[in-house]
Amino acid sequence: MSRRLTRRLRESSAREAGGRVVRWFARFGRRTSWGAPGRALWRWSSGRAPSGDRRSTAQFLLGRMLLLPAVAFTVLALAATAYFDLQGRTEQLRDRYAPALVELTHARVSLTLAQYEAERRLGRGEREPLDQIALVGLGERYPALLTEASQSLNNVAQTKALRKAQEQEVRVISGLVVAYDGWINWANGHYRSDILRKSGMEYAAGVLGKGTGPVDATAPALLDRIRSLEKALRADVDDLSAWTALPVGAASAALLAALVFTFTVVGTLSFVRGQLRIRSPLLTVYAVPVLLVLVVLAFGAAGQHQAQRYVRHTAESLGGISVPPAPEDGIKKEIRSEIKTDNLIEDKEELLAANLRDTHPGAWTSAAGLALALAAATTVACGFTLFHYGRRHLAIHWRSP
Repeated sequence: MSRRLTRRLRESSAREAGGRVVRWFARFGRRTSWGAPGRALWRWSSGRAPSGDRRSTAQFLLGRMLLLPAVAFTVLALAATAYFDLQGRTEQLRDRYAPALVELTHARVSLTLAQYEAERRLGRGEREPLDQIALVGLGERYPALLTEASQSLNNVAQTKALRKAQEQEVRVISGLVVAYDGWINWANGHYRSDILRKSGMEYAAGVLGKGTGPVDATAPALLDRIRSLEKALRADVDDLSAWTALPVGAASAALLAALVFTFTVVGTLSFVRGQLRIRSPLLTVYAVPVLLVLVVLAFGAAGQHQAQRYVRHTAESLGGISVPPAPEDGIKKEIRSEIKTDNLIEDKEELLAANLRDTHPGAWTSAAGLALALAAATTVACGFTLFHYGRRHLAIHWRSP
């Protein structure tokens, strides 16, 4: 006798926990002025006719067995679309555009430093070439800097961040690097003649350009072309890091579908309690992960967007990195200027990688996939639970003519 009483008390407490949600919504509905659309929505969700009578139990449960999973999967699909669109944009910014902009900055800086080194050795303006030019020529720094610039341009082409026209532009820039090097070497080969040496340096400076603005379609200026390419990539970064119609629309639709799902679940709980005398905490437990997945994806989307904003900020700061004018009073200050500029680029690159790790976009992607899988499993369980509640009614309904 005592065991039966204990079992009944446990079952009663479990049912009471599941019925609190329904009673709260019922009290909220009585106290709130719903209006005709709200009352019609509640009647539909709780399985009532306009007269207030309950619908057929078998028909209602059969409809909800299909409707609840369908609405839940709609919520999950819309939320996943919004989140993975952001995640895909973050991957493009991290794996393509950020490395491309870093390499373009390296190429621009290396070419500028190579010009400073060539002018220091071969003379600039009225300055004469160095005395040791006959022995060591352009030395080791100039070819090393030019090799770094060429390697950076090759790395840009391999990042897959460029469109076809931009890839062609990188090939043109690489060809102009060869032409620029040819004029510098020509000036070096005629260093004894002031006229030929200065002419070669002037042609080389014309090929290199100033890097101060957009380039004319017919101008062969190297630095200006690199600046224009950087500007185009920064515009792509701005577009990828901005809120677009797809994630915003999908997220809004997911919230609307989640509201419909909540009304459907609460109305189903009310019907099951009133018609079958069953308080269903199990159905509530299965429905909650569908709503919780929205919270998980919202936090993940915030992390993805934060990473995108940092890439955009870093892209803008990379565009502002430039080499100061070559000092007139010695190689030591010029080398210090070169080291300072290179360190600045490397610091930006390291901070970018560290910030992308700190926002945990990869970890949030794994958490989003796990949450979606769990919610999908509990969605299927909702349908099986309703089938379990109404299997006898459904059997009678299917056998009846």
